[in-house]
This record gives sequence, structure tokens and C-alpha cells, in this order.
Amino acid sequence: MKNNTGMQLFKKTVFASLALVLALHADGACSKDDTLRYEILLNKNILKDLDINASFISTIDVTASKLALISSKDQFYLVGWGGLLPYGKQVQGDISSFALTHDSVLMTIRNSELCYFDSEGKLSLLYSLPDAGMSISRGDRVMYIYNSSGGTENYSIYVVAQGGMYTKLLEMPAPVRSVVEGNNSVMFASGSVLYDFNLKERELKAVTVFPADMEISSVAVEKSSGRIFISAGNAIYALKDNGAVLVSDDLSGTLKCHEGGLMVFNAGEKTIIRITGLEEYIAGDARTQTAPEISQPVHIITNSTVVELKRNNLSDALIIALIRRGKVDFLLTTDEIIDLSGKGVSTEVIIEMRQAMKRQTSETQNR
Repeated sequence: MKNNTGMQLFKKTVFASLALVLALHADGACSKDDTLRYEILLNKNILKDLDINASFISTIDVTASKLALISSKDQFYLVGWGGLLPYGKQVQGDISSFALTHDSVLMTIRNSELCYFDSEGKLSLLYSLPDAGMSISRGDRVMYIYNSSGGTENYSIYVVAQGGMYTKLLEMPAPVRSVVEGNNSVMFASGSVLYDFNLKERELKAVTVFPADMEISSVAVEKSSGRIFISAGNAIYALKDNGAVLVSDDLSGTLKCHEGGLMVFNAGEKTIIRITGLEEYIAGDARTQTAPEISQPVHIITNSTVVELKRNNLSDALIIALIRRGKVDFLLTTDEIIDLSGKGVSTEVIIEMRQAMKRQTSETQNR
């Protein structure tokens, strides 16, 4: 970090990046009636100026000094407004994910090991994990480790307490792509479904369901407002009331809320863009667009909800559990049942749909 040549390049490219930001605004990337603003923190031109030709993994975090932290398979980098510097020593083995704890300890998954940086800037083994290539994310006081890639029979989310071993939180039938801590719950994406797991009640519910071909790659929560941002397909959405606002239809990547804005890190494109003015944009009636591709947040489970869950390869047991815990509004005529069966919904699930409607009717009559 005391490399003078590197620091000179860092300072030089800060001004280049600021010029890019100003040019972006001046060229009309945001109209005068649009509150959204885009700031470029990193792109291929900046990397070229710094003579850095790294391939990055898709994780991003923010340090206590407000710098973005990204990584290749064997080297961490700090990113400021238009500059990038190596951080720590080169790592032996493949980094698959990392996250900073609440007290700024850099926890890293290398191969099938959970490691941390010691006082000499080297990765030290904390303990072995059940699978290789897992991912990690930060909570307020704990860390979450999860199976984010294929190749295992069950895909689990684990909780790592400070100074303790990890414990299993829950299992899913498909890879878990993103885990974030909300207020008294853990939100995570699997396939094209966003789930919420209530830590106190130990209840799991589906928050919103995308079409099966729009897999959710990243979720971020702004805790002060409770705003949820989702990157799915090639777009970014913000959940609002009973719908969703389309933030961008040509930008996607790993999301990170930071300083009132939203960082979007696209590792493949080697870009970091920070979006600001989001709350004003979301609140603006003229600008709000309810995204037609997304099902409404699943407060009420319908026939189409069940079909989407099935398309996302959820097990019958999990679908039945969601039906039992949620409010339902099923249409179960003969034609609808034939349609459900034709779309892969099992007899067991259809029976549970019938029973759920009977329970709900009975509860309503008894009030």
C-alpha cells in the first residue's frame, strides 16, 4: 500500500474518473426530469491506464474507509473513484468469495476453506467447509456461508457466529445465489425466487417470483429504509409496496448499498457503477414503472405462484410449506386442475391447495 508509483497512478486516474462522471451527466445519460445519477468507479479504460489485466470474481464489499473491495482469484484490490490498488499479498489457491465482518475482518473463502487475513497480510485457515466454491456474506453480528454453485444434492445456508463454528440455517433444492440480512430476517435468492426467512419464528416465505428464465443474481437491502434491490436477468429492480420499480433494463451485477446509493459490480464487464437519487426516483409517480415481468410480492399465493415455484425446481415439500404459511387464493375448477397438472404441479401439491382453501374459508367464517 506504500507503492509510490501505484499511488501516483491512483491519484491520476481519480481525475480521469471524475471527468467521466461529469461527461456522463453532460451527455444526457440522465434527463433533467430524471433523478437518477450514475457515477463510474471502475471500467476497462481505467484498468488499461493502470496496466491491470485481472479477471475478477463477482463479490464486492465496502471497507471502513469507504473504498470498494474486489478480488481476482488470487489478489484483492481497493477501488476509489477512478483508481485501483492491490490490497494484501497475493493468495495461493482460488478465492471464490469474501466479506468484511462488522469489525472489518476480511473473511475469505479459498477453495473449501474459510480463512481470514492475519497481521502479516496473509490468509490463515479458520476451518474447512463442507464444499468448495461456497459464498459468504455479512450480517450485523454473524456471517452467512452458502452453496452458490451446482454439484451438490442439497444447497445449504450456514450461520457463523463470532468465535464459533458454523451451524446450518436451512436447505434448498437449488443453488443459493445471494444472501442478505434484513430486519429480523434473512433474505436470499434461489433460482428466480426471493425468499424471506424469519429468524425468530423460523418461517420461510416467498417474497416475489420472477419468470423462470430470469434468475436472480444479487439482492441488496438498504436497512435504514428497508428498500430491497434485485438484479435479475439484465435488469435491476426495487421492490415497492405491491409491485416493483424498474431501475435499469440494461445494467446488472452484484449489488451493494452504500452511502445512500447502490453499487453495481459487473465482474465480467469489469465495471463498478454507483447509482444515486434512487429514493426520489422510486417515489416519483411519473417515473415509477411497475415491472410487468415480476409477480407481485407473494403475500397471496395463487395458481400462477405455484406454477412459477415449480418451474424453479422447488421441492413439493417446500411448496407445500409455503402454501401452509401464506394466504392463498386458488382457483381449482376441473379445467384449472388439469392445467396445473399439465404444468408439472403434483397431486400432493394440488391436494394441499384444496385443503388450504378449505382452512382459509373456515377461518373466515369463524371470525
